Amino acid sequence: MHTTLTRTGWAALAVGLLIVICYLFVDRPVAEAALTLRDTAWHSVAKGLSQAANHLFFNVLVAGGLVIGSVDGLVNGLTDRSRGLLYLCLAVACAMLVGDVFKEFFGRARPPLLFTKGVYGFFPLAGGDMHSSFPSGHTLRIFSSMTALGLILPRLRVPALALALAVGASRVLALRHYPSDVLFGAFIGVTAAVWGWRLLRPRAMTPREN
Repeated sequence: MHTTLTRTGWAALAVGLLIVICYLFVDRPVAEAALTLRDTAWHSVAKGLSQAANHLFFNVLVAGGLVIGSVDGLVNGLTDRSRGLLYLCLAVACAMLVGDVFKEFFGRARPPLLFTKGVYGFFPLAGGDMHSSFPSGHTLRIFSSMTALGLILPRLRVPALALALAVGASRVLALRHYPSDVLFGAFIGVTAAVWGWRLLRPRAMTPREN
């Protein structure tokens, strides 16, 4: 537990520094470059790929998974199957909850406000969809779920994380987020999955003590 906490602290410090750098020097140039692709196939593909982490879709999956995992656990006992499913759903739910709190608190303006009104930055507690850019909800959902899936099924780790990276990048190309939004969303998603794994992982996947 102490090692996980220490690593999380160092990771948070590194990500925080990268977010500041992106905010000052990277976010606007990248968003403006993405804007030049708005009428191309890249933009259409990005919007379609983003749907892999659609909010409603994930709400249904998480709710259904929690119900199925709970019923399975009650009927058959807490097997690795039910533990794994409950762990995955709880990791995603936790990431979504944390992300929603940060979105409301920071109130960051989305890229379209920069393009149409020259508005850039954070407006704490501003409310509304156009001031909920930080962190990226799609990114934290896909990273929490794919990281959890990769921990449960290591053979799927590479394709799962590749999908997560692609969805995160798509949010920038779709003109919905800045790179730092995606970076923070990825950090929240991975952290939720790692801590959930540390606390809730199936017994058969826990290293045996000598």
